[in-house]
Order: sequence, then structure tokens, then C-alpha cells
Amino acid sequence: MNRATLQNNTDKQRYELVDAGQVVAFADYRQENDAVVLIHTEVSPEHGGKGYGSALARQALDDIRTRQKKVVPVCEFMAGYIGKHPEYGDLLKSAD
Repeated sequence: MNRATLQNNTDKQRYELVDAGQVVAFADYRQENDAVVLIHTEVSPEHGGKGYGSALARQALDDIRTRQKKVVPVCEFMAGYIGKHPEYGDLLKSAD
């Protein structure tokens, strides 16, 4: 993994992790008021197992924190990542 960077593709409503000019992973989301609902995460097969999924999760969650939003992790990968990284637990949207 080189220096993968995060792009928020608002037209497609997804975070994209780009490495060497290529989208190697993405996370689809839906914006709901003060929360970002993370729906689905995918890493391209040829880039699997190289840490791109974790890099995407970390950078996307950092962006959500910067934007002062909460997170609803419908996606199992994102929910699992937050569970393993309690420093992101404060981003979870509480049940209304």
C-alpha cells in the first residue's frame, strides 16, 4: 500500500480510497440529518488483505468526526472496525 488517500465522492455518496490513481476500496453511505449511515464497504479483490479496508474505515471515520456527524454502521465491516477501535465509539449515533 502506497500513500492511499480518501476522497468523499458526494455525487455517488461514497468514500473512495485511492492509491496510485486507482480506487482500491469504497464505502457507500447515506446522509441522514446529523448522521452518516455506512451501508456497504468493498475492497477490490486484487487489493484484499493489504490493509486498505482498515485504512478506508479509519480515514472515513476521521472525516465524519471532523464534520461533527454521528455514525450508523449498517455495514458489518464498519461496525466491526468500530468495535475493535473504541476511540471511534463516541461517533456512534444513539437510538432516538
